[in-house]
Amino acid sequence: MVMVNDNPKILIAEDSTILNHMLRDVFEENGFEVFQAFNGSDCKTVFVKEKPDIVLIDVHMPRTDGIDALKFIKERSPRTISILMSGAGNAEVAVTAMKSGADDFLNKPFSSEEVVKLANKLLENRRFGEENIKLKRQIRESEKYLAHLTTIINESLITTDPGGKIQFINRAASNMWGYSPEELRNKDFHFLIRSETRSHLSRDLVKDTLRDGKVEGEFYLRRKDNSSFPGYLSTSVIKENDRVNGIVFVVADLTRQHEVERRLKQSEKLASLGSVVEGVAHEVRNSLTSLGGFALRLKNLTADNVTYSKYTQIILDDVSRLEKMVRDIEDYVKFSKQYSFEYQKLDLISLVERARDKVLNKLPTSQVNSVLFNIEAEKSLAPVYGDPSALEDAFSSLIMNSYEAMPNGGRLRVKLKNLPSAVSISFVDTGVGIHREDLSEIFNPFFTSKTVGAGMGLSKAHLLIEEHRGVIKVISEQGKGSTFEVFLPIERLMTGTYPWET
Repeated sequence: MVMVNDNPKILIAEDSTILNHMLRDVFEENGFEVFQAFNGSDCKTVFVKEKPDIVLIDVHMPRTDGIDALKFIKERSPRTISILMSGAGNAEVAVTAMKSGADDFLNKPFSSEEVVKLANKLLENRRFGEENIKLKRQIRESEKYLAHLTTIINESLITTDPGGKIQFINRAASNMWGYSPEELRNKDFHFLIRSETRSHLSRDLVKDTLRDGKVEGEFYLRRKDNSSFPGYLSTSVIKENDRVNGIVFVVADLTRQHEVERRLKQSEKLASLGSVVEGVAHEVRNSLTSLGGFALRLKNLTADNVTYSKYTQIILDDVSRLEKMVRDIEDYVKFSKQYSFEYQKLDLISLVERARDKVLNKLPTSQVNSVLFNIEAEKSLAPVYGDPSALEDAFSSLIMNSYEAMPNGGRLRVKLKNLPSAVSISFVDTGVGIHREDLSEIFNPFFTSKTVGAGMGLSKAHLLIEEHRGVIKVISEQGKGSTFEVFLPIERLMTGTYPWET
């Protein structure tokens, strides 16, 4: 006979010596390791010592009866299989035994084959039951693990029914679109795609997925606040027994990738522009040298004529202004080509103070006194590594820009604070503000709303911040002022999310 376990243990508790020994011989022949007890008290003692898989107990035994022994065993080991035996043939005894926890009941007399068959059957049932419990536990653990994975992965995961009605979204999808799972449940998935991007090329994503098995491509998606963002979307069908139960939509946010591409194109554009500007500046400088020289000679020749002298001075002033502009342009091009950054640990507060002093030394006293300047910094700012000269230059440009935006006075606050992966430096002024249509142009070289200057200050500041893997964000309202917020990563080669997204 094939055994369920290797040498399972059985305790035979029977006060009849003949029956006890007969059962011992039968079970040993069938591969069991047998222990014997001839009264209820010994049954308890042997059970505690040997911990058998099965206990075969006679209901009527001296010192402690079988029912009490059964209760003792079940209290200490519910998984131990217990079979009660009785010669009374009383149904009431059998009911009492089963209520006390017996796994089965045998009426005497019984055959040796019958009792061994029952023992093996109960062992097999226990094995199947325990394996089933273990399997269910593993399934629950797997389900928890999969649920945890869908929660923590960065990609958005959305499942729908075969008709495209949303059934589940993970945390990343909720954060990406700004909706709670309850708000999206049973909505058509196309609700999340910006309508103008659903061209005839994409048609119906649900129908295409059901027909082709999958769909993938780049789409512009619509958030709850009605803003849009680029995303790479891929779909696949969920099948069980060749029947489609639903569709999985996986979306990766491409905002950062698009931003990197935009910045790369901007860098390439500036590099190309720099080469052109360098040649133009050289030619303009030659002409200005001639104009300035001849204008100075004319002024000397017409020194006794007030009117002529006035005109020649206007020419000389304009030449001087243009020469300064050319120097600014050449300095910008030279910087973008040749500047070598030297990184070190920075004291940002001291850096802002030096930038402030650099600007104030260039301004007339009346303009300096008309603006209230404050520095507000959190305690224990996170360490930032950068080039102190480059960042001082960038901060000076931003501070100068704020002063020039407040010709009649105002207030400039510089606020420094920690973010999870960066330090934020905000320059908040109460100046004239920036036209909405100009916001996308202010960091381009030569763009300026001022009557003098080449418009290089903000462009150079932008270049310097980007070299530090940082970013400048601008918020402005005409007539109410502007905020230029600089984000400098705590680690220059930062990975993961952008500092301003945390």
